[in-house]
Amino acid sequence: MSISKIKSVGRQPLNVMVYENIKHAIIEGDIEPGTRLTETKVGEQMNVSTTPVREAFRRLASEGLLKIIPWRGAIVQEFSGQELIEVYQCRESLEGLAIKLAIETIDSEGIEKLESLVEESKEMDDLSEYVEINSTIHNTILEYAQNETLSNLLGQLNDVIYHNRNMSSYSKQRRNEIYYEHLQIVSAIKNGDKEQAQKAMELHVNNGYRYIKERLKK
Repeated sequence: MSISKIKSVGRQPLNVMVYENIKHAIIEGDIEPGTRLTETKVGEQMNVSTTPVREAFRRLASEGLLKIIPWRGAIVQEFSGQELIEVYQCRESLEGLAIKLAIETIDSEGIEKLESLVEESKEMDDLSEYVEINSTIHNTILEYAQNETLSNLLGQLNDVIYHNRNMSSYSKQRRNEIYYEHLQIVSAIKNGDKEQAQKAMELHVNNGYRYIKERLKK
């Protein structure tokens, strides 16, 4: 697979630009899942040293978009249809449980934090920051669930979850949908309605799965 569609950033080692350009190429499908990338070849294509490329690889790996193979470079993450089904089945159950447990312990400060994060996400233009905000929303709920085993189980799904959040961030329509889904989730938490909160979370997770499934078909 050619890497020729990754944009050059000239001779300036601008870490953010290198990261954003590689990320854009991955999410837009210019670099297909399963493609092997090396720091040297990507650096040559972008006309930069390997240092910012290495940093970009690490950041993209933390976001589930790359898988770093020691001494071999990095592989663009790919997940089979069955893997996605299994992850979202687990995520629906685990996050549904997390929100029910969180309602039992969350305080006014926690609710205010969630409300603030949801509104902040609506105004955020930086897509990487947007993904971090949305992750913080879910992590805040998980923190209030106060269940370490549950946290560990969800942690095992992070590669797929972060990968898919980054994919979704590139769709203005999906970002708008996520905003309203998060509003419903936080509203149910604020009202202490466990049943509605669980339904809102499950709808949010299922909508995310449907979006990713359609997105990966293109």
